[in-house]
Amino acid sequence: MESFIVLDIETTGFMPQSHEITEIGAVKIENGCITEVYSQLINPKVSIPEKITEITGITDEMVKDMPTIHEVLPEFVDFCLDYPIMGHNVLFDYSFLKTNAVRQGLRFEKKALDTLLIARKIMPDLPSRSLTSLCELLDIKREQAHRAYDDAKATYSLYLLLKDSPRAYGHNKLFEPKPIYFKPQKESPITDKQIRFLSDLCSRYECTLDKPIKSLSKSEASRQIDLILSVHGR
Repeated sequence: MESFIVLDIETTGFMPQSHEITEIGAVKIENGCITEVYSQLINPKVSIPEKITEITGITDEMVKDMPTIHEVLPEFVDFCLDYPIMGHNVLFDYSFLKTNAVRQGLRFEKKALDTLLIARKIMPDLPSRSLTSLCELLDIKREQAHRAYDDAKATYSLYLLLKDSPRAYGHNKLFEPKPIYFKPQKESPITDKQIRFLSDLCSRYECTLDKPIKSLSKSEASRQIDLILSVHGR
């Protein structure tokens, strides 16, 4: 019987090295049954772009009191156990989770199933195989589109429909989890200039960071500086 984690994330953008996770949603499938669910908003520590809010409905106000990815990811990794993961364009989700796992020294090596790749193979004649288009075509209901938990549930419903489709005949290997790979770019350490500037900002505005300043990467320091300046100005 099948056991895996169907997951979806929402983010502030499309680049795992420079954008942040704002929500994780997942459904745990054990022996073909839903046994547990996971849904968590995440404070990205940066302002969510207006265009992203228009798509997801997630606002700065909604996440301001939520835990950070440093608090959330260890418990989510535990939630996933050693099960394969599933998603719609799952490499996108995995790239963000893997990047953050590497930053925190967490192990997140997975096998994966991708409903987008499955749909492309057995439904090649469709003009679009986005999750939204497939949900509309197959009458899969979502309470809130582009919210992580609802999209994860919809992805599992899509998987079941695709697997039971007559078009899936002869494509058994499409439904077998395969190793998924993503190697995050090596991050440069914080510069001396950033240390001085960020230390001055924290002192001036009495800010407390989640990590010691000297342990930040160059990109993390830049995001922290941008966040402080967006709140307090230059």
